Amino acid sequence: MKITFVGTSHGVPSADRYCSCYMIESGDKIYMVDAGAPAADSILRANREINDFKALFTTHVHADHTAGAFGLMSLMNWYYKQSSGDFFFTSEAQVKATAAWFAASADPLTDGRVKLKLAVEGEVYADENIWVEYIPNKHMDNSYSILITEGEKRVLFGGDFSHNLRHADVPKVTEESIDLFVCEMAHITAADVTPYLEKCGAKTVAFTHVFPLDKYNDIAAMKGKYPFEILTPADGFVLEI
Repeated sequence: MKITFVGTSHGVPSADRYCSCYMIESGDKIYMVDAGAPAADSILRANREINDFKALFTTHVHADHTAGAFGLMSLMNWYYKQSSGDFFFTSEAQVKATAAWFAASADPLTDGRVKLKLAVEGEVYADENIWVEYIPNKHMDNSYSILITEGEKRVLFGGDFSHNLRHADVPKVTEESIDLFVCEMAHITAADVTPYLEKCGAKTVAFTHVFPLDKYNDIAAMKGKYPFEILTPADGFVLEI
C-alpha cells in the first residue's frame, strides 16, 4: 500500500498545503480518503490516470474534506468516459444535493459510472485490493474514522474528532496492531491525545490537520517517548506500508 499525503493543512489551505486529502495506491488502482484538495489534479500530478481511480471515502461533510471531490466527479462524468468510481459521503442530504448539482449543470449522472453512496457504520466497500470500514466518531453528526485494510496491512484515518476529545472518540482500533494511525491536531491538543498514544498499538502515527502551527513543537516533543514513529508529513509526502 502506497499513501500520498496530498493535503495536510487544517480547515484553511496555505501557500504550500491543501486541506485534508490522502491518495492510496493498492494493486494498480487509486483510492482517496477525503478530498479537501483538487482530487483530479492530484491523481494526474502523480502521473496516474483518472481511469485508475476506484473510490473516494469522506470522513464528514465539511468542505475542507469534500470540496475537491466535485471536480473529479464532473471530469469523470463528461470527459473521462471510460472511468467509473464510488463516492462515499456521510450525509444523505449531501448525496441528494450533489445529484441535484449535477442535474442543475445540465450534465446529470445518468450512466451509472459515477456512483454517489451514503457511508454508514461498518464495512462499506471491498474489492480485490482493499476493504473499508467506517467507525463513528463525535466530531459532528454523521462523522467517521476510516479503517482501510489491505491483506494484513491496516491504516486508520482518524478524520476530525470532538473538540478536546471530550467524547473520547478515538477508535479502540488504535489499541490494536495497526500499521499507521493518521491523527488530526486541529481540534485536539497534545495533552488530549497523550492517554491514547500511551495505549496505541500503531507502528507509525502521522499528525496532520495541525492548527495552530505552534502545535508542531508539541508534536516534536513527543518523539522518542513512544515505541512507534511519529511523523508530521507535508503535502506530497509518500509512505509505503
